Amino acid sequence: MESQKVNYDLRRANEGDYEFCYKLTKQNMYDLFCRHWGGWFDSEFRKGFVADNIQIIRVRDKAIGYFSYVINKDSLYIDNIQLASQFQGQGIGTKLLTDFLTKNQNTVIRLTTFEDNPAKHLYEKLGFKVIVRNGSTIKMEIVPNKSLQPTTTASAE
Repeated sequence: MESQKVNYDLRRANEGDYEFCYKLTKQNMYDLFCRHWGGWFDSEFRKGFVADNIQIIRVRDKAIGYFSYVINKDSLYIDNIQLASQFQGQGIGTKLLTDFLTKNQNTVIRLTTFEDNPAKHLYEKLGFKVIVRNGSTIKMEIVPNKSLQPTTTASAE
């Protein structure tokens, strides 16, 4: 069943968003972190929270999640996507990632997740392939299909 059109917007995060992002990530990921890393480590989340890399996902002006990525020399790295549980399964994550992939279709995009993270199925559906397995953690990437890229021609305009 195709989900209804989902309208969301993004705004740049600031340090005031730390508590929201912290609580949401802990709520969503606590069980996976305990299972695979032996617990939740506040200091690791604090160290990884870089507001400049984070966008707050909003629906009708309400913060419902966040999306963070890092620009590398040769790729983009999706660091984190978190949605409040009541907004999961409504197509928001799919639309967000589809929009991001479309906007960056000429760029290699990578992410790391747990093998048993339910989001892995979404990543695979969108074309991400597993490139490295490291215990329970996997690195995935999507590479632009160069054969589908238009050839560039010089224009006098």
